[in-house]
Amino acid sequence: MTISPDKRTALAQVALGLTPPLIRESLLDNVHFRDEFGFERDRLIIFNDSGPSIQRSELNHAIRLAFSGESNQKVIDTHGKDWHLTISQEENQPTSLTISHNDDRFSLLPQVTLSPDREVRLNSVKKIARDFNLPLDTRDKWGDIVSSRALENDEIDEFYSDFCDTPIHFSRLIKDEFESGKVSVSSLVPRSRRYYDRLVGACHDSRSIGEYAAGAGTHFLKQLSLWDPYEGFLFGLLLSSHSSLVAEISVEHLRCEDLVRAFGLLEKCGDRISQLGAIEVGLRVLPDRPDIKPPLIRLINQIRNDDPETSKSGFKLLSALFLLVDGELSRTRLLSEQPPFYRRMAALSQTALICRQFKNADDTTESFCGWAARSRGGRHYLQSLADMRLEPRWYPNYSEASQIKANFYGRIVIAASNYEKNIKNDELHEIILGEGLGSILSLSEIPRVFFPGPLEGAENSLYVMPSELSEAIEAQLSAKKVGLSSFTALLNSVPMFHVDLDKEKLAARVRELGSVLLAEVTDRSQLLYVLFGLASVSAVTRNLGLADELRILARKGRQDAQFRFSVEEALGVSLVAAASRENLDDWIGFVGNILTELAFSELENDDWEVLYTHLQFLCHAVPELWTSCSRADAALKALGATEVQHR
Repeated sequence: MTISPDKRTALAQVALGLTPPLIRESLLDNVHFRDEFGFERDRLIIFNDSGPSIQRSELNHAIRLAFSGESNQKVIDTHGKDWHLTISQEENQPTSLTISHNDDRFSLLPQVTLSPDREVRLNSVKKIARDFNLPLDTRDKWGDIVSSRALENDEIDEFYSDFCDTPIHFSRLIKDEFESGKVSVSSLVPRSRRYYDRLVGACHDSRSIGEYAAGAGTHFLKQLSLWDPYEGFLFGLLLSSHSSLVAEISVEHLRCEDLVRAFGLLEKCGDRISQLGAIEVGLRVLPDRPDIKPPLIRLINQIRNDDPETSKSGFKLLSALFLLVDGELSRTRLLSEQPPFYRRMAALSQTALICRQFKNADDTTESFCGWAARSRGGRHYLQSLADMRLEPRWYPNYSEASQIKANFYGRIVIAASNYEKNIKNDELHEIILGEGLGSILSLSEIPRVFFPGPLEGAENSLYVMPSELSEAIEAQLSAKKVGLSSFTALLNSVPMFHVDLDKEKLAARVRELGSVLLAEVTDRSQLLYVLFGLASVSAVTRNLGLADELRILARKGRQDAQFRFSVEEALGVSLVAAASRENLDDWIGFVGNILTELAFSELENDDWEVLYTHLQFLCHAVPELWTSCSRADAALKALGATEVQHR
């Protein structure tokens, strides 16, 4: 049976009414969908809270007529009020459009792509593409269209959406948000995959930060340098979350005075990530660019003097915003198909971009950091625990401000050591590698400066374990009596060194610890520290037996009246240990059993709500987990319903 076009449109209209709003909007944004079912879409343009609302089609029609030479164009808003359209085209000045009614006046985007003049359209697209650093294929696409005709209504939306999905646009938008005092998670963290490809480059098939830096990252940073040596350098520094990326940042095309200017800007209002990248670049190029030495020293001192415990700390801001951005990316699952390092790299780069625009007073910084950490901190933590299955060496607590600063110290010391010939017999050598109490080296806290960074969870340790440390680990594990101190040397070594242990022996010693746990261990916080540390050992070494023993210990800690582990503590230890299972199906089974066991255990007060929230977050981060969590989900929902009835 053949259905007429009108009936197809009517049926599609009914079907759209039954779909969720986000899906409906996505379908209506699709030009091919609208063409197939005969839909015409006309957007309503709203000029802030106090301004008019005007149909897009009417406004664009008036703009086209005005560009064609027909003056005195008017548009009518949704309340029937007339607005006069004015075009200003002064020589050597960009075209400006405004609408006005009496004393009310609003500026429009320079929609010269509607002009009947081919050269005007082409020059406009070229300028916008250049200003916003649109990719070459995108520039060619819009250039080809405006070369033959003016843009149509739907194309205008697509064109402006294209250059809005750029770091340049979002940096300006975020600055305006901060200045207005109206900041939201959605305005700080874009929901466009295309945006992150333009912020840090496409991941392609990179499986680790090393692979990315050697391939896609190098290409992306070169493109930034070719686009604009100065701006490209500053935007490239947003990727300074790993030294292998900084090594690919070139200043070959950057004039000396521009490099000094960039260092001065970073000193005044730079983010900590870009400042670290600038320090590493500066130590590398110092012999050829000696003028950067004064601002380079000031940048190092600025990082050294930043106390993460104070309200105005740049490290505190960096840490809080990283939790926010990474947690929001987990919530939207925008980069869920990519390796964890890539999502964290994108999150850190976006964090750096936001930090550059943040210039609020100290008291505001404190409250803003608290809001940022609370907003998405829980999602970041659980997403990071799930990530450990693939990248087991990075632990979510490493995102704390003090640990980030420790990582910075380690990178500065390593960079200075690599380029020691550039600073030999120099003030910089004393500041970084000197023996004085204020040097970066003297302030570096061992072993924290050598803990892996956020992008190094999948990388094997580069440091060889000293023989004396290996002997200490063996001696402690072989002692007749087992206790918490039996694992001190091991826990201090795992974050830094490659550890090759007898897996069965280690699991057996932990089993012995379980047998004396209730009788001889009295320090609850120390016990938790050891259990979390051993869970990290099981993850890094893929020790399944050790993970099983730790799960049993976490259960005992929950049941014992002295320790009474919380749901979050028991689940946390078990989730870290779960990373011993690299295979997804094995990990799903292990985590599902943990959640089910906790759901059917004795839960007090709001334990069920905490556990249910964690279950939802985990299953959102790894949807495959639902296959093993149905019983836990049902049990917690039933407990929740009972709690509501009793209130």
